[in-house]
Amino acid sequence: MATTLAKGIEAFAVPGGLKGQLSQLPLPDILQYLRVSDATGILSLVSGGARKALYLKQGRVVFASSNLPNDRLGEILIREGKITVDEYDTSIRAISKGKRQGKALVEMGALSPKDLWEGIQFQVREIVYSIFHWEEGQFHFEESGLPEKERITVDVDILELLLAGLRRIDANGPIQSRYPQGDAVLERLEPDDPKYLEPYEGHVLHLADGERSVLEICRESEIGDNETLKVLYALLCAGLLRVKGKKVRALDQDFIPEDTIHAVLNSFNQMYGYIFRYMVREVGPIAENVLEKYLGGLRETRKDIFAGVKLQKDGTLDPALLERNLNRFPEDGRRGLLVDGLNELLYAELLAVKRTLGAEHEASIIKALRDR
Repeated sequence: MATTLAKGIEAFAVPGGLKGQLSQLPLPDILQYLRVSDATGILSLVSGGARKALYLKQGRVVFASSNLPNDRLGEILIREGKITVDEYDTSIRAISKGKRQGKALVEMGALSPKDLWEGIQFQVREIVYSIFHWEEGQFHFEESGLPEKERITVDVDILELLLAGLRRIDANGPIQSRYPQGDAVLERLEPDDPKYLEPYEGHVLHLADGERSVLEICRESEIGDNETLKVLYALLCAGLLRVKGKKVRALDQDFIPEDTIHAVLNSFNQMYGYIFRYMVREVGPIAENVLEKYLGGLRETRKDIFAGVKLQKDGTLDPALLERNLNRFPEDGRRGLLVDGLNELLYAELLAVKRTLGAEHEASIIKALRDR
């Protein structure tokens, strides 16, 4: 494996591999790291009673195993219509005599050798794809040689598996918590499109020109916001995009007074209060939870401004807590830090509106704020 650990991976390093929780380091991040590290070894994953393992050689998947009956080769071949139930039962009797099921199916004429190899590759892929749906679980990658008992192996690019696995995830589900921030500017890392991209994914990739923000890419995309955000997340995980920086809209000139910190706080609180009332009118009390979630993200990434800060009952922020955080910095730099942080929250709240209600509601709010 690579001697230099990627950012975000260091905390999971153990002697000879990686270990941790999928809730903290999702499967796509693990797979991409193992891919670029040309890793050889076994990635073991456990969630509830399910135990699955991916076998890697030089950063490519060569085999997969599972303790779940539905992941067994015979069950998969029945589901795919490759063998009959009678053929399956006959092969099971052969297994009890020590013969491998695939070999038994070929010998009895139920499968051709080509069918067997294709069936095992399909089995491996299905096991990998199923793990993308796990939100919780433990993982452990251990550098090691591969078991020699597996005589039939595959050779699958992790990039292909990563993109295909994420396609199966509901764009409106828990994966939303991993989507890139709306003000992030994304740029391509490779000039050419990889062969594994679907045409609609290439469409989104081409919009990431190093100038557009995530919000602007969503606005230009033809596949809807959440599907676009899911594609962007997949492209980031696959190392095809990276975050170049953050795009600050020209909100300062429109909304922010040039005088005291108190005036800045009051100006932003008026906007936060307006967005909160708008959301409550449209979705009810859940609005507070939605907006607090986005503020919670900034409490982690912008602790300099938002440490300990929560939404008040009217959707505004407590000026005293913000000023307390600012007092740790030189006085001549406080206003700039505050404007930058409050702008990030404003963009985040506008993104929340867009994801929850739609782009037309976001546009309506922006117009109202400009007209105030």
